[in-house]
Amino acid sequence: MNKILFFFCNLIAVIGIFILLITNILNEVFPIMGRVAFQAAMAGSYSPSDYTVNFTVINLFAFLLILIGVVTGYKIYKK
Repeated sequence: MNKILFFFCNLIAVIGIFILLITNILNEVFPIMGRVAFQAAMAGSYSPSDYTVNFTVINLFAFLLILIGVVTGYKIYKK
């Protein structure tokens, strides 16, 4: 039973890492997509800050997943 719990704790930590990876990629890609859309529409003015998304809550959730997964996995490993 402990092996299964240890696996799922590590899986939770890996999911948190993937969430952080995806949000960082999106923060890099959205301003580029905004520039392309602006150039295609040729309307208004372009500002990269208009296309920056606030992922604070999602990143906090990802950090909590990583922390919970690592701490619980360590406790199960020590048993």
